[in-house]
Amino acid sequence: MTINSGEINCSIGSCSCSSVAAGNSFKVQWQGAQRDVLGGDIRGHVDLEPLAPLSDLYGLGPLEKVSGEVTILNSEATIATVTDDGSINIASGFNHRACFLVYSQVPQWQKVALPEEVIDEKSLEAALPELAAEYGINPSVPFPFLLRGQPDRLIFHVLNKTDGLPHSPELHEKAKIKFTLEDTGVEIIGFYSSEHRGIFTPGHSTIHIHLRSTDGAASGHVDTLSFPGGIELFLPLG
Repeated sequence: MTINSGEINCSIGSCSCSSVAAGNSFKVQWQGAQRDVLGGDIRGHVDLEPLAPLSDLYGLGPLEKVSGEVTILNSEATIATVTDDGSINIASGFNHRACFLVYSQVPQWQKVALPEEVIDEKSLEAALPELAAEYGINPSVPFPFLLRGQPDRLIFHVLNKTDGLPHSPELHEKAKIKFTLEDTGVEIIGFYSSEHRGIFTPGHSTIHIHLRSTDGAASGHVDTLSFPGGIELFLPLG
């Protein structure tokens, strides 16, 4: 199999970058960076409104002021926040801002046969580069992926910074309000990159994934999930 070379363009001054996978029908773009958030900059650098007209849009990131989570699936923006009583509030629409955002327009997806040993987020992360190459996607540049199904167990968080203090990695962890779903239908958007830790994937991982439950009651950043036989993987049809 031949893998085409990729091209990466970055503009540091504008805090906006894009990576284009040569020969594919999609590109991954991002604005802002996670490392800036952890460094104390929690401003809403990304206005979601200009993205509203885009078709086949998928994306994710933290809400401005580290006050929630942004998840975009098929051009529908879901905003998850935490209420005073500790429950999740779900809103929709692009009239919000994100600290950073990674996104892509994907008009067509292809179902991918998952190996039997892929049963959780860690084994998925390890398998994605080879699976992408097998299905005609260049894994050396960023690419999105979708998961659909009913995981056995899923732990996710919604950011809820209320301390009023200058932000830091320690306070970022404290701002994560954790929730658990079991045997619940979900759709998950994820982005893979081996080169963008601390930019749009966490510093410890090559993937960043968000969920929206099929009943619309839950959304947020996925921390762990277990899905032996209970989920389907989709990659862009490039």
